[in-house]
Amino acid sequence: MPYHVDELRRDEPFPVSPETNEYAALRFLVANHEYGFTPAEIAAETEIAEASASKTMSRLHEKELVSRSQGAYYVDPERVESLKHRLESLDAAVDLFDDAPDDAYADAGWEDDLPKLDPSADDESGSTDSTDYEPIDAETLVADSDPEPGG
Repeated sequence: MPYHVDELRRDEPFPVSPETNEYAALRFLVANHEYGFTPAEIAAETEIAEASASKTMSRLHEKELVSRSQGAYYVDPERVESLKHRLESLDAAVDLFDDAPDDAYADAGWEDDLPKLDPSADDESGSTDSTDYEPIDAETLVADSDPEPGG
């Protein structure tokens, strides 16, 4: 089914975040798009508390992600594929984030693990670097980098 260009160019983010009741309910309805379900039935099939199911479904309906008829919620058959792809994209992003290595900079004290830049500083074993470094002042560096006069 072709998509209208305006639908493809929408800049607004998908209105449902992973690991929320709305996401769980929408995922369930997309997977079972041949049927409509009451909030109680959706709660029984997902990890949504029955007390939260009605409010969750009302929000999805207000966001125009699901339809409602006779107290049952369902996904419009014309939207199943696009919603399925959006949910798969969210899942892929979550998986990518979960598989990424931990950010070392997020841990307190990360700077203590950095190597010392001071060549005269002791390393963790207590020994000093065996390389001898001569301190050089900035004027010497500038003088050494100037081209020879008249050349």
